[in-house]
Amino acid sequence: MNREVKPYAHLLDRIMLYTSVFVIMGLSDAAIPILPELADSTLLANGAASSLIFSSFFIGALITMMPFGVLSDAYGHRLFIVIGLFLSLISGITIIVSDNVWVIVAARFVEGVGCGAFFPAAFAMLSDFKKRGQYFGEFNSLLNLGLAAGMGMAGILVASGTKNGLILFVGLMVPVFNVSIMVLVNNGLGNPVSNKNEIISVLVRSKSIFMHTEYLQIWLLSFVLFGSSGVLIALYPDFSIEFLDKGALGMYLASVYLSAMVTSLIGGRLRVRRDYLVRAGMGITGVGALAAMFDPIGLTLMGAGSGLGLVGLVTSVSHLDIEKGLAMGIFNTYTYAGLGLVPLVSGLMLSSLGYSGVFILNVVLMMAMVFLPMGALRQGQI
Repeated sequence: MNREVKPYAHLLDRIMLYTSVFVIMGLSDAAIPILPELADSTLLANGAASSLIFSSFFIGALITMMPFGVLSDAYGHRLFIVIGLFLSLISGITIIVSDNVWVIVAARFVEGVGCGAFFPAAFAMLSDFKKRGQYFGEFNSLLNLGLAAGMGMAGILVASGTKNGLILFVGLMVPVFNVSIMVLVNNGLGNPVSNKNEIISVLVRSKSIFMHTEYLQIWLLSFVLFGSSGVLIALYPDFSIEFLDKGALGMYLASVYLSAMVTSLIGGRLRVRRDYLVRAGMGITGVGALAAMFDPIGLTLMGAGSGLGLVGLVTSVSHLDIEKGLAMGIFNTYTYAGLGLVPLVSGLMLSSLGYSGVFILNVVLMMAMVFLPMGALRQGQI
């Protein structure tokens, strides 16, 4: 049942969610164009250090998404929005002040934990609204705008200081954090949908949902779509270092998210079957990833496909007959498992396969997903 809220409370929630996802994602991606500078290549060669910094963020999110999703169902979703922002702010400050690669890895891990608190709660809040498809599209659009802004501004500002992009988004996060506190005080912690005494039993039950054959196709699609596309984003700075300067690199990587922003808005308003939307997203992403090996404009096409795929997947998850925080926690766990593990493994495979071999392997994996049965994505389809 959709919750009843006063119009101003509804608006405050959306302002909090939309501004928060913009700055959280902007801060996370402001590190990408400067991965080679943040990484100590004497510790791990051939791009593996860059992959470690990139992946530590997603590993932190991976191990916390599901438990935080369950906790947000019990204690209120707005509370975990604030927790997520706080952890992201602290980690951003740490990366700015430290030049030690292991401290940076740890800070990125904490930043991922912040996302683990934020995303299940945010998606669960949006799932309660009647216009969930539209709101998911808008939310994902701002998510990608934040990623694009972080990537683009970091590339532009690197000439005046390596970490100036990070400094910019930490500065933006401070007023957004204050707004989230105001919304928390005004609207309350959120509407608990499960009993605090049942947290352990829900976590135990989540194991069966995590590997349930009916839902596994959704989880697998999420893992591959974002894991394999994440490989190009993580490794492209090193791959392109001989033919792209930092400014051009930042703009091309930003185009991944700008195109995803556009297709998210479109996908959220399309009246088509969600499995069609996801198939199209997977296919376009795979083609774009292959094209990016020859021309960086392929990154733009890859982003367009991922925007369609995410809207189709998250809207499908919102219709599953599972507690929303738990469902979104599992969905995000698989998404961040892909983003954390696939680029990390791919980075370690560079010495034997090279960049082209790693990229082609991930393209084949994405294209194979187009032919996966997607019956679970049509649950609740109108």
